[in-house]
Amino acid sequence: MAIPINTLTKHLDEYHRELYGCVHTATEITAQPALWRQTGALIEKLLPKLVSFWGTSSNLLFSGAGSSHYVGMSITPALKRVFSTVEAISSTEIVMDPESSFPREEFVLISFARSGESPETNAVIALAEKLRPGSVKHVAITCNPDGTLAHIVDGLGERGFVIALPEGTNDKGLAMTSSFTSMAVAGFMLPAVVHGDVGRYREKVDALANIGERFLNDFPELASRMVREGFQRIFFVASRPCFGGALEAHLKVQELSGGEVMAKAEDTLGFRHGFMAAVDSESLLVLLFSSDPYRRLYEIDLAKELHRKKMGKKIVAICNKREDVEGLADYIFQTDSAIDSDDDNRAMVITLAGQIIGFFVALSLGLNPDAPSPEGVIHRVVSGVTIYPYSDVCENKA
Repeated sequence: MAIPINTLTKHLDEYHRELYGCVHTATEITAQPALWRQTGALIEKLLPKLVSFWGTSSNLLFSGAGSSHYVGMSITPALKRVFSTVEAISSTEIVMDPESSFPREEFVLISFARSGESPETNAVIALAEKLRPGSVKHVAITCNPDGTLAHIVDGLGERGFVIALPEGTNDKGLAMTSSFTSMAVAGFMLPAVVHGDVGRYREKVDALANIGERFLNDFPELASRMVREGFQRIFFVASRPCFGGALEAHLKVQELSGGEVMAKAEDTLGFRHGFMAAVDSESLLVLLFSSDPYRRLYEIDLAKELHRKKMGKKIVAICNKREDVEGLADYIFQTDSAIDSDDDNRAMVITLAGQIIGFFVALSLGLNPDAPSPEGVIHRVVSGVTIYPYSDVCENKA
């Protein structure tokens, strides 16, 4: 089911549609459910070759910068139930401290990248080869088959495997939207290399696409209203399985507002540990409620406290059980899909919320969502990074 682009742009008159463009980012946000299904089909098709490449390795290290790092964080909790060790470390951190980042036993380094031109992510490949020779295999999950990352990993021969996602995932807008969620879908399906039950994951991806379609049809109306009412700060709060999505959501608002709106993500119980102090009368609080009844007890407690203390300007609850939060939030968005049976993919729900809110914030500020940094502070592909050789002197100090 295709989501019409006017789902996002119908709130604008014709003049503003022409003035602000609303071309790439709106299209890329609304295209996501269809791209998730395409990604699921692609992984299913590639699975026999991937299984042959993978072998018996059960240790995973996710690498990526910015949003691509949050991809790894979004899927790590689900994959920990299948693989022996799973860790997501940003490529920016790995470059600064590679020796402590790489496992000392055999592992698979999975590099996420939209363009494949991030200097840090590409440098991690060489560092792994230098510091863990013979112990690492490389998988590139990228939206650009012609990017540098794809060429580097492909050039590793039998130690490298490139998964090039469908063409539409390579966002043209500055902010990563469909690229982020589609890479997360691909990563979420990786356990199939162990037990082969790819059909189970295809079903979950289809369920996620169903909930995404409804979310994209219904949530923009609410998001547009919240933005028109105005806020200066926004907080995305979610429990661990969905926290990577909350991080990505906060980054979308920060990017798409050109830094005008300060955004923050925090985990449910961690929010009380100092982060609450930043909530003021102009803050919007977006709370994602888990489908797990145990986690939801803690989430409801937090909502009760925020409501009792009258914190923030507005509280938004995204949940699958409206009765749990009735009276505790100013806005309630209820989801209802088979995906609500567990939290494996629910990080995508709060990510969609951040994308849509960020889109309307950009328009409210007179910014083009496709290029919301008029001063050129941030770019689609990071530049200006010098990669220095990891010399023998560094190795001896490690």
